Amino acid sequence: MKKLILCLSLVLPNIAMSCPTLTGTWTSSSEKFESFNKKWANVNGNAWAFMTQTQGKEVITFNNKQEMRINTPDIEITMGEKTMTMPAKEERINYSILGCTDSSIVLQFERYGKTQISQLHFENETTYWEYMGNSQTDGNSHIREYYTKR
Repeated sequence: MKKLILCLSLVLPNIAMSCPTLTGTWTSSSEKFESFNKKWANVNGNAWAFMTQTQGKEVITFNNKQEMRINTPDIEITMGEKTMTMPAKEERINYSILGCTDSSIVLQFERYGKTQISQLHFENETTYWEYMGNSQTDGNSHIREYYTKR
């Protein structure tokens, strides 16, 4: 019995520590977005102008019930001489964790009527990033969106 308890105490902490902690409130970081993507992203000037106006606004809260709440405020966007306002929105999305390592989590969820899979790459306990875009594109834009924990 002592051997079993000893083995479990050695194994269980490793299992619990293998996944980063997702629960909490995460804010999109425009600074980290621009720092990485200015150097590495493969996008044209119009796309870059749009993205720099929309990043750093979204707030995602993950709870213990495998639900995420995504809040986006009103965003005013100027393209050339035209200005438009994207309305605020709040989404509640159920997700499941497909797998994880000590530095990433793979989520599956339904958004905009489609099943999506996203891999969150953790730089540390308070910062993660994910690739933007979807599988229907050429996949060469190399754009990351960063989130920091509040």
